[in-house]
Amino acid sequence: MTVKESNLQYPSAWHRFGARMFDFFLFGFVFMMLTDKIIWLRAQPLIYYALNMIFVIVSEGYFIHKTNSTPGKMFLGLVVVGQKQQAISFKTACYRTFWAYVKGLWMGIPVMMFVPAWFSRRLYQKTGTTVWDEAAQTKVLQMPSTWFRVVLFVFIFFLLIFLIGNYHLFQKAFEQGL
Repeated sequence: MTVKESNLQYPSAWHRFGARMFDFFLFGFVFMMLTDKIIWLRAQPLIYYALNMIFVIVSEGYFIHKTNSTPGKMFLGLVVVGQKQQAISFKTACYRTFWAYVKGLWMGIPVMMFVPAWFSRRLYQKTGTTVWDEAAQTKVLQMPSTWFRVVLFVFIFFLLIFLIGNYHLFQKAFEQGL
C-alpha cells in the first residue's frame, strides 16, 4: 500500500507522543487481561515486564505492518511509511517499534522515560525525524487534524486509563454478577 503525501503533513511531537502513550497503555492493558489468571507470571515481575514489552512491540509492529498505523495513531490520523511512502514490512515495523521503546522511552521505566522522550522531542523539532525512524528508514505523516479528532482521542485515552485503573474492580463486579 502506498500513501499519497499530497494532503499529509509532518505531525507535532505531541501528537506522536500521545499516540505512543495510548498504544503503550492499550497493548499493555490487553496483555494484562490475557495474563491475569497466570499466577506464577505475576510472581515474576521481571519476566512479566519482559513479556509485556515483547507483546507491545510485536502488537504495534503488526498493526503498523498491516495498516500503516496503530490504534493511537489512527485516532490522530498518523501513518508510518517507508521513505517512498510505501508500507513497511513486519520485521521493519517491529525493529522501528523496538528502538522507539528502547531509545525513545527507555522501555517505559516510570518517570525516567520522560528524559529520552524530551531529547527525542528536541531532535524531532530540529530535524523532523527521530532516532528510530532514521534507523528503520521510516517517517510518520499526519492527515489534516480536526479538534473533534483530538477531543475524541483525549476522551478515549482517559477512558482507557480509567478502565486500567479499575480493571480488578470491574472484574470482581462482573464475577459477582453485578
